[in-house]
Amino acid sequence: MIALAQLDVLRALKRCLCLTEQDLVFCDYLSNSNYWREYALARYSTYRWLAAQVEEYGVNQTYLLARERYAGLPHFASSTKDRGEQEALEVFLQFIAGEMPVDAKIHA
Repeated sequence: MIALAQLDVLRALKRCLCLTEQDLVFCDYLSNSNYWREYALARYSTYRWLAAQVEEYGVNQTYLLARERYAGLPHFASSTKDRGEQEALEVFLQFIAGEMPVDAKIHA
């Protein structure tokens, strides 16, 4: 189903976590810093969840779990937490399957 190795996916998620940590450092210097902090924390927690799922269940099962979690998000995310989670899942699904989440297909 997914051609990427578990180690490669974990390495990509580690990079996403590093970028999110940088965002957390810089959010204090932005206007509306509380918004950006909450947004970055939502992304960070989602990336950590994804990494834990990849380690425990593997790449293919995590892909399915991420698709399910993405489908459970509101269509028009209004909260900062939902927006951050949505972005993190979209980034994950984009690099894991090369497709935007709305276009991704589950192959048997």
